[in-house]
Amino acid sequence: MTITLRGLLDADTGRLETVARHWDRLARTLDAAVEDLGRDTRELPNHWPAGPSSQAAQDRAAELRVQVGNGQTHCAAIAWIIRDFALDLGQGRRRLLELVEEARAAGLRVDLEAGVITAPIAVAAGAGAVDAYARQIGEVLAAVNDIDRKAAAALGEHTFREDVLPDAEQSRFDDVSILALANWIDTSQADYWKGLHSLHQERAIAEFPTIIGAARGLPPSDRDTANRILLRRAKDDLLATRARQEEQHDGAMNRAQLDLDRRLAAITDLERRSEGRHLLAYEPGSELQAQLAQR
Repeated sequence: MTITLRGLLDADTGRLETVARHWDRLARTLDAAVEDLGRDTRELPNHWPAGPSSQAAQDRAAELRVQVGNGQTHCAAIAWIIRDFALDLGQGRRRLLELVEEARAAGLRVDLEAGVITAPIAVAAGAGAVDAYARQIGEVLAAVNDIDRKAAAALGEHTFREDVLPDAEQSRFDDVSILALANWIDTSQADYWKGLHSLHQERAIAEFPTIIGAARGLPPSDRDTANRILLRRAKDDLLATRARQEEQHDGAMNRAQLDLDRRLAAITDLERRSEGRHLLAYEPGSELQAQLAQR
């Protein structure tokens, strides 16, 4: 369907944003489902340890997580396409209104319903001005319709019949983008993370907790998980160092051990303070400066 001048003016971009938020919610629901599947099937090998059926069950659970995660990425992509389309429509409408105001200020008559621009005899601008504004308005309308066609094509790449399941092939993990995440603004971080496969999110948290934990544009729950990995690693390192110190000094207390005990006490205090809260920022050695927020 071709977008007309009146259609551009009447376009309900607020409604498009509402639709985009619906797809965002669906993406979050599928993301949570991948997490739930992982948690609920994690102990499967312990309860069903051997035999071809056991392996088949584990493989199927893994395949389901990939499929549901692929569904999540499609939903996130649809939300982004709709939101981007709404933004482009809004920009096109603002440009159209600017041109109409300019033309009318120059004494021209603009009929958007009929798509006609005329100049009264008394207006010195004449036919040249009419043609110039008509061309510019036509360019705006052509650009909007081109954007509409591209958005429709992009949506088609993420649309499936109800009886079709997402494929079970997982995309490649992009560690380069994860490393670059630290240098992006919050909104760019959020957009990238929403479109990332749930399993890739899990891997990024596990392998790059320092980056994920400090990324302010990411969901609090994911930052919390990453920062607790850092906290646990710091505690394990200190306990291991403390054990080596005791062995080397035959249990005698020294300055290094006292320092280690102070660090361990600070970590224990942070663990206590963070119960029931999100750990949004944490740097080993700076436990008192850790940022906490209500769940």
